[in-house]
Amino acid sequence: MSDNRNRTTNQVKPENTALADDLRKSLKGKPTRSGFNRSVQHEIRSFLSDVIKLVLVVTLCIGFAFGGFGAGMLLGYAASTKPLTIGDLTSTGQASQTSFVYDIEGNQIAKLTGSENVDRIYTSYSELKNTYIDEAVISIEDERFYDHSGIDLKRIGGAILSALAHGGHATYGGSTITQQTVKLISGQDQHSTSRKVQEWFSAMELEQHLSKDEIMELYLNLAPMGNNYVGVQAAAHNYFGKDAKDLNIAECALLAGLPKSPSYYNPLRESGRRNCLRRMRIILTKMYELGHITEAQYQEALNTEIVFKTHDTSSGGVVNSYFTEYAISQVVSDLAAARGITKSLASTIVYNRGYHIYTTMEPKVQQVLDEAFKDRKLFQTKPKQLEDLPEKPTGAMVVINSQTGAIAAMQGGYGEKTMNLSLNRATSARRSPGSSIKPLIDYGPALELDIIAPGTIFNDEKVYLNPSTPKKPWPLNYSRTYDGPITVRKALVSSKNTVAVMVWNEVGGETALWFLSQVGINKLDNNDFIYPSQAIGGVSRGVTPLEMAAAYNTFASGGTYTQPYAYTRVLDSNNDVVLSVNPATRRVYSAETCFLMADMLKGVVSTGTPSNYGGQITNAKGGKIDTAGKTGTTSDNIDKWFCGFTPYYAASVWYGYDNRLRQTEIPSNDYNNAVRIWMHCMNKIHEDLPAAKFVKPDTIVTAEACSSGYAPTDACRNAKTVRSDYYVAGSTLLPDPSVECPIHAPSPTPTPVPPPPPGDQGGDPG
Repeated sequence: MSDNRNRTTNQVKPENTALADDLRKSLKGKPTRSGFNRSVQHEIRSFLSDVIKLVLVVTLCIGFAFGGFGAGMLLGYAASTKPLTIGDLTSTGQASQTSFVYDIEGNQIAKLTGSENVDRIYTSYSELKNTYIDEAVISIEDERFYDHSGIDLKRIGGAILSALAHGGHATYGGSTITQQTVKLISGQDQHSTSRKVQEWFSAMELEQHLSKDEIMELYLNLAPMGNNYVGVQAAAHNYFGKDAKDLNIAECALLAGLPKSPSYYNPLRESGRRNCLRRMRIILTKMYELGHITEAQYQEALNTEIVFKTHDTSSGGVVNSYFTEYAISQVVSDLAAARGITKSLASTIVYNRGYHIYTTMEPKVQQVLDEAFKDRKLFQTKPKQLEDLPEKPTGAMVVINSQTGAIAAMQGGYGEKTMNLSLNRATSARRSPGSSIKPLIDYGPALELDIIAPGTIFNDEKVYLNPSTPKKPWPLNYSRTYDGPITVRKALVSSKNTVAVMVWNEVGGETALWFLSQVGINKLDNNDFIYPSQAIGGVSRGVTPLEMAAAYNTFASGGTYTQPYAYTRVLDSNNDVVLSVNPATRRVYSAETCFLMADMLKGVVSTGTPSNYGGQITNAKGGKIDTAGKTGTTSDNIDKWFCGFTPYYAASVWYGYDNRLRQTEIPSNDYNNAVRIWMHCMNKIHEDLPAAKFVKPDTIVTAEACSSGYAPTDACRNAKTVRSDYYVAGSTLLPDPSVECPIHAPSPTPTPVPPPPPGDQGGDPG
């Protein structure tokens, strides 16, 4: 979930950006028509049209008034219309400029051009004016495009009459090309009266700022063409294997019909191809009726065979990394939010405006991940065992810089990345986290609320904690064994499900979910029910490696959660700032909670599975670097996790199968691969970093306690039940030295009974 809602961006004023130059420059080539160079007759018609519109508005107002709504409603709709600013418009008339992406050291890691982005390729109207694509679009979408001022009253009236004649369903819409362009820019497409009125006003405003040719250029470049293709150039490339400027009349008519319903008219499906060819013939007929083509051209187009390009799933160009694609997606989302435009338009801008995107990628860290995710030994311990499986194991990893909260590196799948926009498992694959969620939803909140300390005792025994099955033992430990009274520290290191659910119960399910949301894993917005299995990883929708890395980084950073980010700023071709990132942060845990959690999780690395792969990290000089982490396994062995942190970085690894064809259980010899990958990468990442320890606050004190939880006595020491652990000074959980352990207290010495006097044999006197 990557979610950008909490990230803030600082946008420069529109007039200072590169986009502000758009309306100061003419189109390439001489426009064929102008929106303002009109004849006297046209001006008279325009004046009469304005009078008619005024009468219509007055009539509507009267109608609203008599209907009990009042004219103020219509005026309110108009007043609330969001202006379409210059900064919302794309680069009309300008040649596409290559955008560049850089790592944190300023090295270029990618360049973005419209031609490389096969989903959307911007092209100027001057390159298309010799085709019939505009005539085709006008014929089917808006035949009076060059005569109206944004809205077509005749078409609106006709749509209303059509709806009345067909039981409320019009046979055609009332939107002009200008209105549709407004929707493509703003993304506002709600079906409501207020939205439609605001759309009218926006369309008329757009006509005041842009010429007809500029509006047509925007429409042709932003119209959806099916299969994620946007604009006629991308559609021409992917459906016909040619540039849009080379389209014949029939091909123009076919593409003009796609935006109405891209899925229904999808040329890549057999049924869709039949549908779009039928619509093509309708459009050709309309073009002929309106005089856009001659009868000879019409007949020739009808007889033209449409040759579709064989669909090619390969990228056909430079393949960008998972990190680069994610950084670009963040820029697109932030630009769309800042400008109030669609992501489609924002993406077109990013790929065509000569932007310079400065990311947070640390090249050395990324190189370590790149090499590791091509190393088969880390993913397949016995390759021959996997030969008959329908798919091979894969994984994902995210590394976050603990000092900044920025994403340092990312890998979204095993092996060489062969195509753009493929599944990025680091940000998009939601999987069950298993026990790796316990520090986030159970122990972290309980430490913060002073409910537990590392030395707090719980009884690990058979329990019945599932309200829906109160007579059935639940939860079961992974080992199916129980250890009796144990400390929280041992329960966490041994991953005891029983104790985790008991701690979760004391925290409270709603509070636990609230803490989880504070570290970026928001299940409250999903209307999740609260149920005990959440304590051991049973969360709906699952989590992503990016979410887990950012959540664990909260402990590494000393208690502050930072919304993970992949870029710091975006400059335009004039080096003006388009976007800058001020990452959203919030305090979740105290420094004391973070230290206690880190200290307990060190035990997992030192004595658990990670100890078999190096345990605590050491640098190239042998210096020790504190390392904390937690494993995670689903009950069916479908997902394996390892999430952890050092004073420098937090990282998470997911390992498993995509399971697109069937559920594949991870073979037992690969159970530890998530740990193996994490330890391999983090050891290499820390090779040249100084030795470091987790910072212990001055408020952390050491105290002795008996395993019973009471202050120890000499008898406890003799029984070897005394252990020392960390506590927060002043906590109510500190053992009270005045209350000694009653379990191991020495038995009182019995008072001796004096012997009876001599001669006294006892009994009654005789």
